[in-house]
Amino acid sequence: MTRRSRLIAVVVALLLVGAGCVAPTSQSAPPPGLDDDAVTDANALVRAHTTALESQSFTAHTTTTSRPTDAEYRVVLNRTWRVDPTGTFRGSVVDTSTAVGDAPERYARGPDERAAWREGTTTYRRVDRGGNVTYRRVDLFNSSVKLSAAIQRQALYRLNTRTEATVTPVLRNGSRRYRIEARLNDTAVTTNASMTLLVDTSGVVRTMRTNQTVRYRSGNRVVTRTVRIEDVGTTTVERPDWYPTAAEATRTATDG
Repeated sequence: MTRRSRLIAVVVALLLVGAGCVAPTSQSAPPPGLDDDAVTDANALVRAHTTALESQSFTAHTTTTSRPTDAEYRVVLNRTWRVDPTGTFRGSVVDTSTAVGDAPERYARGPDERAAWREGTTTYRRVDRGGNVTYRRVDLFNSSVKLSAAIQRQALYRLNTRTEATVTPVLRNGSRRYRIEARLNDTAVTTNASMTLLVDTSGVVRTMRTNQTVRYRSGNRVVTRTVRIEDVGTTTVERPDWYPTAAEATRTATDG
C-alpha cells in the first residue's frame, strides 16, 4: 500500500468513527446457526444459547404487555430472574403486574408482587396483595423458578417457524452482535407474529422481542414481550430477607 493509500484509509476510518458508524470487523465467526446474513440452523442457535447459560449465572428481565384489540386497556407483567445453576441450583423470581386504563376487576385486583426463591429442589413463594402477605412451599413441578423458563428456550424454538429472516452484524458497546429479524408462521391461536433477536458471538440471545396477536376465548389480544439477559457469569443469587419467615410459616402450617 502506498503512502497516499494509507492516508486515505486512515481518513475514512476517522470519518466513520466521528459519525458513530463503525462497521463490525469480520474477525469474529458468527455464532452457531448463523452466518453474516442468514439463519442457517435455528436449532443449533437454541442449543448454543442453552449450553452457554446452563453453566453460568445470569439475570433475565422480561416485560410482557397484553392489549385487547377491542378495548382501551393493557396489562403489563414485569419479571426478573436471577439464576445460578452452578453447584446447588439457586434462583429467584420477582413478578409485578399492573393494569393501565379501564381494565376488568380481575386484572386490577391482581397481586402487587409475587416472589419465589429456590435452592436445590425446594421453592418458597411469597405473595403480597395490598400488604396482605402469604407464604407457601411449592413442589418442584409447580415451581416458577425453572432454568428452561429463564432461558426462554421454548420461545426461541419458534424461530423454526419463520417465513423469512434477515441477519445483520452490528456493534453494541464495542461488542459484535448479530441482529435477527424474522416473521413467523401463523398458528391456530397466533397471527401477525414477528421476532427480533440480538445474539452475541457465543450464541447467547441477549435480547429477544416478540410481537403477535393471540386468540383467546374472551377475544383477540396483541401480546408483546421483551427479554433482556444480562450479567452472564457475574450474577449472585442471595437468599431473600423473607426466606426464614416463609420457611417458618410453611413449617407451622404443616405441623398444625
